[in-house]
Amino acid sequence: MTRNKRQVREKLKHNIKIYRKMLGLTQVGLSIQADVSSYYISDIEIGRGNPSLDTLCKIANALKVEPYELLK
Repeated sequence: MTRNKRQVREKLKHNIKIYRKMLGLTQVGLSIQADVSSYYISDIEIGRGNPSLDTLCKIANALKVEPYELLK
């Protein structure tokens, strides 16, 4: 994995966790809201998951942010 991909993945996992906690959601709660497996949310937050654009949009919608907010 290139350094740039690593940085994006780090930002993504950090931001999902921050926004999730700001809304008072657990990983299970987020998974229900986003219609994504709770195991997959966990994988993303520890840096193992690589969500598709569709999944990223579902998660962003559940977190009430624009998808780009999860990457910046």
